[in-house]
Amino acid sequence: MKHLKLVFFFYFVKMVLHAQVENAKFDKFFKNWKEENKPGVVGGAIKDGKVIFLKAFGSADISNNKRNTIQTKFEVDDLAKQFTVLATFLLVEEGKISLEDDIRRYIPKLPNYKYQIKVKHLLNHSSGLHNLDPIKELLGIRSFDTFTQEDALKIIQSQEELDFIPGTEFSYMRSDTEIILLSEIIAKASEKSFIEFTSERVFKPLGMLNTAFNNERELLDNVAISYRVGEEVLNNPVNNLTLGATNLYTTGEDLAKWFQVYTNSSNPLNKLVKRLDDFVKLDNGEKYNSSWGTMTYGRYFDHLERGLESIWQFGINAGYASNMFRFYTKGFVSFVLGNNNRYNGMPAMSMAYEDLKEEFPKARIVNFKEIKTKRLSKKQLEKFEGFYWKEQNGVARHIYVKNDTLRYKRLESGIETALVPLDDNRFQFVVNSDDEVIMTFKDNSYYIKVGVGDAEVYKKYKSVQLSNTHLEEYVGLYYNDELGVVYELKNEEDKLIASNFKNDETIFYTITNKTFRSNTFMLSCIELENNGFYVKTDGVRKLFFKKLD
Repeated sequence: MKHLKLVFFFYFVKMVLHAQVENAKFDKFFKNWKEENKPGVVGGAIKDGKVIFLKAFGSADISNNKRNTIQTKFEVDDLAKQFTVLATFLLVEEGKISLEDDIRRYIPKLPNYKYQIKVKHLLNHSSGLHNLDPIKELLGIRSFDTFTQEDALKIIQSQEELDFIPGTEFSYMRSDTEIILLSEIIAKASEKSFIEFTSERVFKPLGMLNTAFNNERELLDNVAISYRVGEEVLNNPVNNLTLGATNLYTTGEDLAKWFQVYTNSSNPLNKLVKRLDDFVKLDNGEKYNSSWGTMTYGRYFDHLERGLESIWQFGINAGYASNMFRFYTKGFVSFVLGNNNRYNGMPAMSMAYEDLKEEFPKARIVNFKEIKTKRLSKKQLEKFEGFYWKEQNGVARHIYVKNDTLRYKRLESGIETALVPLDDNRFQFVVNSDDEVIMTFKDNSYYIKVGVGDAEVYKKYKSVQLSNTHLEEYVGLYYNDELGVVYELKNEEDKLIASNFKNDETIFYTITNKTFRSNTFMLSCIELENNGFYVKTDGVRKLFFKKLD
């Protein structure tokens, strides 16, 4: 009888551990995903180290009428990066990797660049290597094409010249290049596969027994199908099969355990996990203060959310989407995993707003009626009119007066935003957000600052309209030998157009007589030289296309 009672006791404990933790005040934020025949989400919230909400909604597999549960596996894309960095920290602590190591010690097929790339430069996101995404587009690799770890390494290893001296600048904040290389270094240093090492040495000690990297499209048990939601609900398989930066599959239950490790000092990895919150730095100690926040080792963005310190990260890959917010000074975490190809940040943040509504020092949306402004005459406003650009990547903006209000417009979109004067030369963007976007005019330039991000400088330039004769000088075929890719520049109706048999035409607009912008990611900016052009886009510089005879 005693034995039977013990059996029932452990069965009861198991049922409690696997049960959804429901909290009525959060349930309302998930009403859009309650239908059984549509993809859904799993939402979770932790307060002071305890799970206060963990619940699944919608379908994991529509064809087989399988519901999402808190044990359903989802791919979490960029949220994978924190675990790759953690695995690196573990091997550094054990002396199997040194932060000062040349990464060619582990990846000898990389070119012997003029400047050494060290492991610390990968961790600090300052390698000087190209961002993969625009390179993939230049090669004609589409979202529905299979892209493997080997493909990524071939592209990375083809780069002949670094964009900058490692450790002196930061890479584009969404770049996966450094993390993919870290996954290769982990495998080499540990003498195990990356998947095997992280499963044994990271996820098992963390208690995340239903979490693992998987890039081979192997059958996973209890996995949510990836969907694309539109007029029809269609399967949307993961085609980016790289490791380290993505292709981590986990459950709501396991992710809740992960966030609890931050407050569990008895976990063997607790101290290393906390290091993920430290800020990445250049060799001179400078932090990466982006418009999203200050970047940490875990590839989180530390910023002020309505004046409250928080850490944020999200990921979207095929139909999977994940989002997390961690208000570390208040002991609150919210997250959402989904197979619904949505951003999923709104329900995650709504849970935080609900629980911490008395804690936020600022309103959820900026109330411009409460802002102290200064009235400026039309003549005072007109002195700021003109075209401004960031010379580094050719991003251009137009500032002008309309209906006695100073306006800001992105040239590539045509969408204008009103600017409210705070004093003689300082303005605030009128945006429906909690972010304060401030523009300060000084010395024929303006400085724009978003949240905790460093101010970006835009210099005034004179807009030009090139003649047909001038544009004809740029017509021809251009070749990049690193990628083995040819693009043709054409002049049609006084517009410069780039074409390639794998990609749609790219239509440029003129910035200067040698600099052109477009609405594409891969060729967002090109700078013409006498014998070719340089690509200048997010995370890619010094990629040269030579003009062919």
